[in-house]
Amino acid sequence: MSKLASRQIHLDFHTPELPFELGKNFDKKKFQQTLLKAEVDSVTLTGRCHHGHIYYQTDLPAKHPQMKKDFLMEQVDACHEIGLKAPIYLSVGWDAYAADLHPEWLERKVDGSMYGFEDYGQLAPGWKTLCFNTPYLGYLKRQIKDTMDHFKDKLDGLFFDIVWQDPCCCNDCINKMLESGYNPENEDDRNTFAKKTEQFLKAEIYQTIRAIDDNCPIFFNEGNIIPSIRSNLAEYSHLEIESLPSGAWGYQHFPTVVRYAKNLGKEYLGMTGKFHKVWADFGSYKNQVALEYESFLALAHGGKCSIGDQMYPDGTLQQATYELIGNVYSQVKQLESYNEDSKAITEIAILHPGIVETCEEKVDLSLAGAVNMLNEAHYQFDIVDHKMNWSNYQVLILPDKLVLTHELTDLIHDYLNQGGKILATHYSGLVEGQQFSESWGVHYQGEYRSEPMYGYFDANFFSKLPQGELVLHGKGLVVTPITSVVKGVMAAPLVERSYQHYYSHFQAPVGQKTSNPAVTVAEQVIYYPFPLFDMYKNQGVKAYKELILAGIDFLLEGRKLVNSDLPTSADVILNHQAIEKRIILNLLHYIPERRALDLDTIEDKIPLYNQTVQLDVSLIALKLALKECVVESLVQVTAQKELPFEMIEGKLVFDVSKIDGYEIIALTYK
Repeated sequence: MSKLASRQIHLDFHTPELPFELGKNFDKKKFQQTLLKAEVDSVTLTGRCHHGHIYYQTDLPAKHPQMKKDFLMEQVDACHEIGLKAPIYLSVGWDAYAADLHPEWLERKVDGSMYGFEDYGQLAPGWKTLCFNTPYLGYLKRQIKDTMDHFKDKLDGLFFDIVWQDPCCCNDCINKMLESGYNPENEDDRNTFAKKTEQFLKAEIYQTIRAIDDNCPIFFNEGNIIPSIRSNLAEYSHLEIESLPSGAWGYQHFPTVVRYAKNLGKEYLGMTGKFHKVWADFGSYKNQVALEYESFLALAHGGKCSIGDQMYPDGTLQQATYELIGNVYSQVKQLESYNEDSKAITEIAILHPGIVETCEEKVDLSLAGAVNMLNEAHYQFDIVDHKMNWSNYQVLILPDKLVLTHELTDLIHDYLNQGGKILATHYSGLVEGQQFSESWGVHYQGEYRSEPMYGYFDANFFSKLPQGELVLHGKGLVVTPITSVVKGVMAAPLVERSYQHYYSHFQAPVGQKTSNPAVTVAEQVIYYPFPLFDMYKNQGVKAYKELILAGIDFLLEGRKLVNSDLPTSADVILNHQAIEKRIILNLLHYIPERRALDLDTIEDKIPLYNQTVQLDVSLIALKLALKECVVESLVQVTAQKELPFEMIEGKLVFDVSKIDGYEIIALTYK
């Protein structure tokens, strides 16, 4: 059963020195009433902030200089008095107090300059990043112990923020790299050592906590969840997916990360913010429709909700903010049970590129393109790594850059031997970067000299493509078929574009066809030699998506868990609640828009009417290992009405008269 609170507030309190007493207007009753009215059931409270200040009574010198009372204890007691949990937030990588006292503890770049928030320099406002290979780690551990000693059995958990290590070149890092056999002058060695330091940091914090308390919940926040979390996953009690779409994360981030995080075996929540932009955008309010979508999407993916806010320095909460949050959380409270303790029902898995290559973006572009294609086509899918079980997926997608190690090659062979099928693009499938796995049925010869190229595709296999040449805006690979069948061929531009010879504004028109494949189909593998997923994310060309979807449809032999008339802008998420014997179909229709220069938002709900949906119940039963799945009832939850349906050749067919933002369809079976 779930232990994680459902409707949380993440209450930042990054507060510098003040001209008045900190928390002077804190009113326990008003604080409690505000949270209760907003249907909040947990508040993460700040114990130690980015300024390095501590917010409870302590003998440590970092105590906030204008605090007179035991301010954090007052908040914790206020929450506990009304039945709310109150885990405590501790900043880790940013600590302005320690940075000012001990500049020798700061991370340094190769040129000696400092790392920090947006790389602010010495004479600009902003956080500077501390290095965990310096004595700062001991300073941090003393504060963790002090926090635990102060709150004792009142401690509901610890949230650690800014938990990462940059490739630092401070004196301590250089010395430790040399002692450990790393070369400080080698960028790869610096990156590897930084990751090892980060893993060491988490282990040190975990052991510090467990030496005092065996049960205290722990979460380490890096602002992202990718396969590198595996090294310390056992040290996490749960996962919190920080994802403020109007900030650096964007609306791409959460739908991608949650499809990976939900398979890591931990409870999880989606954390957004109440701000129009990002953290500490004081005086701003997220559009309610946007906050609804961000919260409902977490529910639909089987997670809990968290909304970020920041308390004022006088200890008050902004009432309009909690009216907004209450408007959303009152709806969440009514709907949250329908996806609680659920498991996704899926047909496809995307292998996470992060298992072979790190990227600087919040979301790898090839992974983002794959997620967008499948989400827009309403396929049911997960994102997996090499430690997860692939056997329940009919199709495994390897997007663009999954060069195989020998370990991955063995896993791929096992998956294929069990009857699985693979769709791969570009470099995915090259073993150690040398030659494609035998199952691909192609021989690797190198990269195309020309970019872009053109493709001609089989009109029967790719029936939704325009029947002419298609420009391919990406660097493709030259392969020759061995045991595979060619379903498309390449053509180069009429002339190469250079400063000496160019044709019109962009690429020259198509020249002669070649015999080089643009798509190959082997017994269990479809392969495209271009980075179509990255190309789709960058270019948005619908035809690139149609190339992939035709391949998926072929591999699935035309069967699909969910078919509908819903537009590509809808989210369609299918879950199973085993105890309730209930299948949940989540339907969401919210459209993020780029109305500002540098952020997306959602202002309007656009209802959908008279949508026909088809669930392949026989395939669902097979997925769930049920002998049969006899539908007892079909309920449209928000409208609180039963829906008529038909069973046609193992498929449940029904109509939804209106989808107004978020709708849940609950199918009870026996």
